[in-house]
Amino acid sequence: MAPVVNRYIVVFEGTRTSSGFALGGNYAANISAVRSMMRRTGTTISTDLSRQIGVMLVTTTNQNFTSEMSMSDLVREVGRDFSWKQYASLDEALASGQLTIADPTGIVSDQAGRDPLSRLQWDMQQIRAFEAHAVSPGDRRVDVGILDSGIDGQHPDFQLGDGGSNVDCARGHNSVSFLPDGPGVGSPDPCVDNQFHGTHVAGTVAAQNNGVGITGVAPNVTLVPVKTCDASGYCYASSVIDGITYAGQIQLDVINMSFFVDDDAFQESTEFKCLGDPEQRTFRVAVQRALDYARGRGVTAVAALGNSDTDLGPTEGCKVIPAESIGVLGVTALGLDSGKSSYSNYGMGPADVAAPGGDGDTGDCTTTILSTLPGGAYGCIQGTSMATPHAAGVAALIVSQLGTVGSEGDIKLDESLVRQRVRATAIDIGQVGYDKCFGKGRIDALRAVKDRRAYAYDESAPFCPEYGE
Repeated sequence: MAPVVNRYIVVFEGTRTSSGFALGGNYAANISAVRSMMRRTGTTISTDLSRQIGVMLVTTTNQNFTSEMSMSDLVREVGRDFSWKQYASLDEALASGQLTIADPTGIVSDQAGRDPLSRLQWDMQQIRAFEAHAVSPGDRRVDVGILDSGIDGQHPDFQLGDGGSNVDCARGHNSVSFLPDGPGVGSPDPCVDNQFHGTHVAGTVAAQNNGVGITGVAPNVTLVPVKTCDASGYCYASSVIDGITYAGQIQLDVINMSFFVDDDAFQESTEFKCLGDPEQRTFRVAVQRALDYARGRGVTAVAALGNSDTDLGPTEGCKVIPAESIGVLGVTALGLDSGKSSYSNYGMGPADVAAPGGDGDTGDCTTTILSTLPGGAYGCIQGTSMATPHAAGVAALIVSQLGTVGSEGDIKLDESLVRQRVRATAIDIGQVGYDKCFGKGRIDALRAVKDRRAYAYDESAPFCPEYGE
């Protein structure tokens, strides 16, 4: 019987520096010792992120790996890698009614300068995205990383008039281990969507205003696919860590993370990562290291709070990752009337802003979010996964409008300022001021591109039922 190969995340002691990570305090002095230790334990280094964040992703048949590694003063945490069922597969989503294919046949534009399906985009109307485009549709030099199942780079709604695309396949990245025997199922090509989720999210951020289909929040920005999930809807902890780190390496401006880092049923956890569990702590520490690195290199991180209608505020020592990680913009979901979506997580602290995610009957495109699907198709679905790319798109508009041109010709803006502007330009809804359901309020693309931070309140939006809890 062949020995069982396990994948692990190893977090080393050390300190973050301006250029990366000082392994054990001195990278040059300690890296050879670490590699020697891996060879001695019969371990293969799959992905070496020690220079950037002091983490290695490894595989081994050594059943005593955790205990042997923990004996080293250089090792802080060791945790087994895991995958989790984040999304329904395309077939599963269609069969269950979660996803509905939109039929654009016969639909033509009756609005000058707008794409044919724009009339169905209540979400863009809610955040005044179309009005914002008259001020700024975004800048091609601004890059948004989509950490997801890939993007269909050939979709007509990402095509430019010159025959090019605003999906940068050349800088796309695969973080999933697609081996002959697994674990990843599907294509490793980041510009092939293994599923449908990544393409749907990408369309909300930056579908082109090109006379086809829909228009995204920031249609003129560039999309970079970073594959962290496979065709079956499984995402991988190691892939998330690698994908966030990669975003920092190439200095993307914004990353969209419409997922939460979960583990498998064997470990009996759903959304939360708890510091009291050694393996879950490893995941949290490694993800935070990756985020700190990426943020230090100018990446604004935006993430979904989750879909279990849970108050995240009171949790002690347990958090939804990455949405509750330090320095991440956490997004709750809104329905057509700007009320809190019935499924959306919320909470004092974790909730930064609210964005349209849909809240209606499955199959009803008038109350869920219409966006792009692989193969030139369009479909409607709802979730905090759909709310998050609206906020990521607004963040990209802010970088486009307020950023400065760097020495390499790209546009940059400090990520803390981007997060502050997204929050400050939101329109307050629900209880006056910051609250647990909507954070600072509903994002507003027009106020964002005009940098209007004066307080504004929409009294027509319904209060959140959870206020009384």
